[in-house]
This record gives sequence, C-alpha cells and structure tokens, in this order.
Amino acid sequence: MTQATLDTQAIAQFQLNLHLSEQSDEVAEYEIDSTDDVFGKLYRVWGGEQGINLLGTFYQALDGFWISQPCNSDERLPWHSDQQAIDAILAA
Repeated sequence: MTQATLDTQAIAQFQLNLHLSEQSDEVAEYEIDSTDDVFGKLYRVWGGEQGINLLGTFYQALDGFWISQPCNSDERLPWHSDQQAIDAILAA
C-alpha cells in the first residue's frame, strides 16, 4: 500500500469519526476500509452493533466526484467530497 492510499484512508476515517462525534450518543460505531477494485480503491462503510454490517460503498470517479451507493439502494449519487459520500451512506 502506498503512503497516499494510507493517508486517504486515515483522513476518511478521521472525518467519519469527527462527524459521528458531533451526532447523538445513540450513534453506533462505524468503520471505513478499502479494497482494490479494477478502477482503483473502493471504500466500504461498516456499522452496526459489532461493525459487521456493510452500510454502503463509495469511490472517487475519474472526474473527481465521489460516488456513493448505500446498500439499500441501486442509486449511485455524485458528491463533491468523500465526507458527503459518507454522510449519504449513513443517512440512508
């Protein structure tokens, strides 16, 4: 794994943790990891009681937009930032 990939993952996790800390105390734990896809990195948002439920995925498209897809939807929505993509998955 390259340093840039690790930095991107660390930033995404930090932003998610910051977002969640601003929410109510009832919010469950969430984690983000990534896997290599044929087009690059595919980020996965996990949550639930033990963090074992896949909530959705997101990735950065070639045009720079972040594309989110919650697990309960076939819709892929474009966002200006990775945080917006994460928020869309958590709100679904």
